[in-house]
Amino acid sequence: MKTFIDILRAPDAAYGATQVSEFRWEEEKLPCPVQFEYQIQNGFAKVIVHPSNSPVKYLKLRWRGDFSFVDKVYGDQWERAGTNAVLDWRSVNGSRVLPWFCYLIGDNKTACYGVKTGANCFAFWQVDTHGITLFLNLTNGWNGVQLEKPLLACEVVQVEGEIGQDCYDIAVQFSKKLCDAPKIPQEPIFGVNNWYWAYGNISKEIVLQETDYLLSMTGNTKHRPYMIIDDGWQKNRTYGDNAYIGGEWTPNERFGDMRAVVESIHEKGAKVGLWFRPLLTRENVPQDAILCEENGGKILDPSHPYTIQKVMEDVKRIKSWGVDLIKHDFTTIDITGIQPLTSEQHAVYFIEGKRNFYDKTRTLATIIKDLYYAIQAAAGEIDVIGCNTIGHLTAGIHSVYRVGNDTSGQNFEWTKRHGVNSIMRLPLNNAFYNVDPDCAAFTDMVNAEINLDYLELCAITGMTTLASVTPHILHEDEMKRIREIFQLADKNQGNYVIKNYDKNCIPDTYIDPSGNIKKYNWDKIYDGSRTVLMWAK
Repeated sequence: MKTFIDILRAPDAAYGATQVSEFRWEEEKLPCPVQFEYQIQNGFAKVIVHPSNSPVKYLKLRWRGDFSFVDKVYGDQWERAGTNAVLDWRSVNGSRVLPWFCYLIGDNKTACYGVKTGANCFAFWQVDTHGITLFLNLTNGWNGVQLEKPLLACEVVQVEGEIGQDCYDIAVQFSKKLCDAPKIPQEPIFGVNNWYWAYGNISKEIVLQETDYLLSMTGNTKHRPYMIIDDGWQKNRTYGDNAYIGGEWTPNERFGDMRAVVESIHEKGAKVGLWFRPLLTRENVPQDAILCEENGGKILDPSHPYTIQKVMEDVKRIKSWGVDLIKHDFTTIDITGIQPLTSEQHAVYFIEGKRNFYDKTRTLATIIKDLYYAIQAAAGEIDVIGCNTIGHLTAGIHSVYRVGNDTSGQNFEWTKRHGVNSIMRLPLNNAFYNVDPDCAAFTDMVNAEINLDYLELCAITGMTTLASVTPHILHEDEMKRIREIFQLADKNQGNYVIKNYDKNCIPDTYIDPSGNIKKYNWDKIYDGSRTVLMWAK
């Protein structure tokens, strides 16, 4: 019986780079320029990086051993999953970047390697037949970080299953070890979000009409459903090829008094969620708080105290209107300039355009995490959805995370590639946060039956269950089924999991603890996969 490599021991080799030194390889017989400690605890290990004479950039740790028996490897992504950031199992490839954690199957056993959530660096693994490597990106944007004191960069964890034990069960067990303090919604989150039928063309009247339709779809649920108002409510929003999708975060003339809108929705019997983009504005702000000017406005530097103060003020204002949930969006692309942030392309350089941050003493990972903390602190006890955020840094801070890239009200292929593929992250559900695979979008361009299947899947697995529904588009039998789905979501008893987790990255078969099986055909609409594809058609 082959054995997996033990990483809860001192690394066999360490390499590093600072602002003035490239990686020093073992054959050069030079010491690693990055000073660190690998402190082995009870069941995990801490990687502590010390200040250097030069800003620290990277640390690479290597454990050698025999992995020739490994058959397949699962790798996650930095951010949302989808076409350019697929979540899947593949054969061994030593150059493949595996963000945060990975699962390995070999000799009828599963092993998992990872770093705990809330790390102060970007960490990825690489697996080859001769060993396993952990790479820590400690940069401050384009440059190294000027550490002022020792930094707990990350905490390393490993789990090994028994012979024949299901790989999905091992992944769930491992996920619970990766997040010490998950944040989970107090009540189930289900209802509607109006993005995928209206695409920002909304008003007070439209939202109130949507709310009435929502309540006809949910019936007498124990928990109130959500009416989530997405992009399009804010002042200065423009449309067209060069649309401006940013602040300031006050209502436009189509909404007027947002507190009154929220109160009207509450009176009808629904909760209210509101979307916003924290870092893009056209307001007058201090010059040194501007990271760059893009997308028709100014992108605020998240490392600057003014930015944190302003974002918190915006969140508190939105909360003061009485909303029950806040969805924040676009922070990853605004901070890094990269969309999508894929594992393969941006493992070392996480920013475009040589972005330089105001505070050079914190790693980029820490700066991003501190922004999330500020948003949640201002939001207080209400739920926050992180969209276009870094999953491993969101865990333990926000209660809901958008795990997939955008679904679509234009064609189901996007929903399959992004939404259904993102369900490969189901082992993280309620171990990190509540998983949001994005909306089932009901329009006259997308088959309703397949979207009802997708929405049902969200409910039976206990994920966030949201739909975008064009008002009055559903037929009587479709209305009956969507009521049943929302009632399942309301009960919050979703206990179906992925069957044959390592066989299909567009998971189609699910099983509950009693052995009941649900099987879906995600390929029936296009009789396979739609090959010629644009997001809007």
